[in-house]
Amino acid sequence: MVNFLFYMEKGDNDKSMSQVINFSLLFILSIVPALLAGSTLHIEQKFSMVIIGWLLMLLCGGIYRFTIGKVITFIVAALWSLNLSISLFFYREHDIPFSSSIAETFINTNGSETVGMLSYNKYYVLFYIVIFTCFFYLIHISARYLNNKTNKRCLIAIFILIILISLYKNVTIRSESKTQLLAEYYLLNTPFYNAAALVRTFHENRQIKKITSEKVNFNYDKVDQKTEIYILLIGESVRRDHLGIYGYPYDTTPNLEKEKNNILLFKQAYSPAPVTILSVPISLSNINLTELYDKKHYADNIISLANHAGFKTYWLSNQGKGNPKTSVISVIANMAQHKKWNEFIGYDEELLPFLDNALNDNSSNKKLIVLHTYGSHEPACNRFPSTYLKTFSQQEDDNCYDSSIAYTDKLISQIIEKIQDKPASILYFSDHALQRLDKNREVRYHHGVNSPRQEAYNIPLFIWYSASATRPNINKENLNKPFSTADNYWLLSQWLGIEHNSAKKCYSPLSECYQTKTSMMVIDGNKKLLNYALLESEEQAPQ
Repeated sequence: MVNFLFYMEKGDNDKSMSQVINFSLLFILSIVPALLAGSTLHIEQKFSMVIIGWLLMLLCGGIYRFTIGKVITFIVAALWSLNLSISLFFYREHDIPFSSSIAETFINTNGSETVGMLSYNKYYVLFYIVIFTCFFYLIHISARYLNNKTNKRCLIAIFILIILISLYKNVTIRSESKTQLLAEYYLLNTPFYNAAALVRTFHENRQIKKITSEKVNFNYDKVDQKTEIYILLIGESVRRDHLGIYGYPYDTTPNLEKEKNNILLFKQAYSPAPVTILSVPISLSNINLTELYDKKHYADNIISLANHAGFKTYWLSNQGKGNPKTSVISVIANMAQHKKWNEFIGYDEELLPFLDNALNDNSSNKKLIVLHTYGSHEPACNRFPSTYLKTFSQQEDDNCYDSSIAYTDKLISQIIEKIQDKPASILYFSDHALQRLDKNREVRYHHGVNSPRQEAYNIPLFIWYSASATRPNINKENLNKPFSTADNYWLLSQWLGIEHNSAKKCYSPLSECYQTKTSMMVIDGNKKLLNYALLESEEQAPQ
């Protein structure tokens, strides 16, 4: 193949040896993307990316002597290095590959967050610079050994590979190949495989406009309740087993313990997804896990329902505004009559002045106030002032995580103080949980995006009622039954005093007819449907 692609200089052993070394280094560099691609790609895809990568580098070397060739080489080097840096970062820091869910999160991340993340992970920026420099330097050196004949042969070889990849897509029996976009499929066979996640994300985001244009036909009756103020508190990345009120040996929720008699505590609540961009929209909408690719179903959500029922609605967020064109959460949030986002993601207590304004807003209508917090999102020690850091154990990351939960406990107590003399209620749930990674006594918490454990879905869920609020009489056994916030729409509706004329109202554990489903289904970060009971737990297979 070497003789087919380029000629070897004759009569100069030193020069010939330099050529061999140079082209060998190029080939080694072409293997690196396959090594960092992880286990999510198949062996034939890794083989293709090595060959295509090597041919692409030889092609860059062949055109490098032209100005346009240098520009193309610069672009290829930049994208190559970026792809490798992304893969290295997510595997080393989170033990997951880059995915469409992560891509969507980055698309909706504000600039200050991105800059902060880069400064926090400066070693990966350095890795990017090193790879870029090596790539560019090797192409610069190899250019002296390559000619136009090499360019033509490289193009022919790449063209043949593309044809073979296309043929393989049509004959393969793998289910994912049948559903992948053409551009997505091709990119997964190249050194730029992480771009496939972006292609998938941009494709799905084109459907977001369906949400606001979809007409929803509501059919419900309003139940008379004394409660006037409903605060929906959405937590972030909180594991149920780390709350003292759920039996955790460390006292992370002293304030909630004091309010225990005023709380309905759901003992087996589960998130439908391990990442915010999926779990929050699902938990607020009338949508099945099999309908996620048709975004029009998100039009029927708790905000649009409350608006229709005559509530005054508020959305107060510490998660960044996002773009309604690329974020389902932002679309739902913008349906609220009043909305406010922290300009920069700070501490969750910064939402309290916004809450005061909502509580003091004169209105004869009932109020639904949504507070979207940043809770215990990794790195957890950044979620609260340093003075709130407590020592629960010998592990630094455990202390950070548990302290973030204690900080949330204090935040909830501050909210209760503001409304305890009013006919009010708070419903709290976490969007998802986190997995605890313990390698060589180094503890890390991370999202279970691609290979989730059960712990990634085990969340807290409870409802607090003031003395003057209407507290439902429910079957106490329902508090001990499994409940997925995939059915949260029905629970939230009944909490608000909205009774749907649908058999699905029995999906709410506040309902007398509540029955658990035969199997608890969840999705991973790529929307793959999974049976929760079949997932490994950290106890079964420690990480």
